[in-house]
Amino acid sequence: MSKILSSKTGFDIVVQDVGVTVQPSSPYTIPPEDYARFAASSDVIRLLSDESLGLNDGGNDITVLSEAIDIIKGWPIQSTTAEPDPFFFDFDEAPIGPGPHTLFELTLGLGEELALKYISYSCRTESKLQVIKNGLTIANLRTGAAMPMASFAWLQNNICVENDFLEIILTKRTGPPDTDVGVNLQGALTIT
Repeated sequence: MSKILSSKTGFDIVVQDVGVTVQPSSPYTIPPEDYARFAASSDVIRLLSDESLGLNDGGNDITVLSEAIDIIKGWPIQSTTAEPDPFFFDFDEAPIGPGPHTLFELTLGLGEELALKYISYSCRTESKLQVIKNGLTIANLRTGAAMPMASFAWLQNNICVENDFLEIILTKRTGPPDTDVGVNLQGALTIT
């Protein structure tokens, strides 16, 4: 997939932090060896956001801002007919006892698709957090003892579809039984 930037203003657009000028008569094709540099560019994201720059993937103009940013950053694009909604699960309580404790359960309904992005987790005692999809563990996070008090995992490319069952299970191994636990799961939910 190509990454081609074009000026949407009719004027030269200077992308200062990557040292490139995009002229209205001459779209700029980002060389593959520069993908990482452009992905880290705050100027590119700002200019896409304010519609000074446009992006083409080599065949189509990308008109949805979030897709253009994902392409620049090299993240996978979900082809959907509906715009995804942000999905958040936040847990901030003190489960009593060592567990295991089921903190979250979800079965996706008809036409639902959940693209998981990441999970973050904090606990002041030795503990383990598992993200389980249809009975298979897709993420194991641990805290305490010789490990940090907080942990996170990218869950990219984990897509849950209709009838998939997702759960988050916590097991505390040591420490006071009423230690607070913080969990944040993020993704994008699409209903078609």
